[in-house]
Amino acid sequence: MEDDKYKDKRLIVVTGVPRSGTSAITRGLKVLGVNLGKSLEPADFGNEKGYFEDSDINNLNYGFLKLLFERPDYAVLVDLKKIPQQVVDTFKMSAKVFIEKRLEEYDIFGFKDPFMSKILPIWKDIFAELGVNTSYVIPCRNPFSVAKSINKRGNIDYIIAYYIWFSSMLATVIYLAGEKIVFVDYDDILEDPKKQLQRISEYLSLEFDPNGPEFSEFSGSFLEESLRHGRFSMEDLESNTEVPPKIVEFYKLLRKLCLDELKITDIEVITKIKKFVSWMSELRSTIFYMESTMEAMAKLNNMLIEKNAKIDELNKLLQNTSR
Repeated sequence: MEDDKYKDKRLIVVTGVPRSGTSAITRGLKVLGVNLGKSLEPADFGNEKGYFEDSDINNLNYGFLKLLFERPDYAVLVDLKKIPQQVVDTFKMSAKVFIEKRLEEYDIFGFKDPFMSKILPIWKDIFAELGVNTSYVIPCRNPFSVAKSINKRGNIDYIIAYYIWFSSMLATVIYLAGEKIVFVDYDDILEDPKKQLQRISEYLSLEFDPNGPEFSEFSGSFLEESLRHGRFSMEDLESNTEVPPKIVEFYKLLRKLCLDELKITDIEVITKIKKFVSWMSELRSTIFYMESTMEAMAKLNNMLIEKNAKIDELNKLLQNTSR
C-alpha cells in the first residue's frame, strides 16, 4: 500500500515568511544530514549565497498561489474553503509526483518554500496520503527586519509588509499545532549556529556533529556577517510607531517559542493565537483595501515614469531636429 511505501522516509519542510532567513536555516539542514536535492534555484543579487529551494516544487507552489490569488504574498489569511476541490486535487496530484520522486532518491529530504504557509493544510494532506514522516522548521525574524527587507526587495509599503509577516507566521502556528516542529530565530542562528543546530537536531531527531567539516563550513564561510543586512532589537520594534502593537505582541510570543520558554501546544499559546486570528479576521477587508489602493498607486506611478521617459525622448528628438 502507498501508506507503507514511505514509512521509513523523512521530510523536513521549511516555511514561514520570505526574507526571514529561510535560506540560511535551510542550508543549515545539510549539516544535519538532510538532503536538499539537485534541482535548486540559483543564487542571484537578492540572495548571493543561494535560496536552497527546490525549483520544481517551488514553481508548482508559486504558480498555484498566483493562479488563485494573483500574488502569493497577500497580507491576509487564505480562505481555503473557497478553492474548488477539483483545483486542489489537480495540484495535489502534481505535487505528489515531485515529492515521491525525491523520496525515491533520498531517505531524508528537505525542502523550503516560504510561500506555502497559508496553504499548509493542502500540503499536510499530501504528506499524510504518502504516509511520510514529516517535520517542520519555522524560521522567525524580527518583523522590523523583515518589513525593511520586503520593502527594499519588492517596494512594498511597510505597513503591508508587517501584515504579510503577521499573516504568514500566524498561519504556520495555526496549521502546525500538534506537528513535529521547531521555531528558529534567524538572528539566533547567526549569533550561535552551534546551539541552534543542536536544538533542531534534538527536536527533529537528526544527527549533528559540531566537529565535522559540514558544520565548520556552514559556521565559517557560509554564515558570514554579510548575511545580516540589518538586525533590530525588541526595543527597536516596540519604539517604532508604524508597527501595530498586536504584531509586537505576536513576535514576543514567537520569541518564547524560539527560546523554548513555551511550546506550541501550551494553553497560553493556543489562547493567544485565537485572539490574533480574531483580530486578523476583523482587519481583513481593511487590509484588502489598503493593498488594492497601494497597488493602484504603484501602477499610476509606473505609468507616470514611463510617460516622463517618453517626453524626455521627444524633447531630445526635437532638439536634434532643430539643430
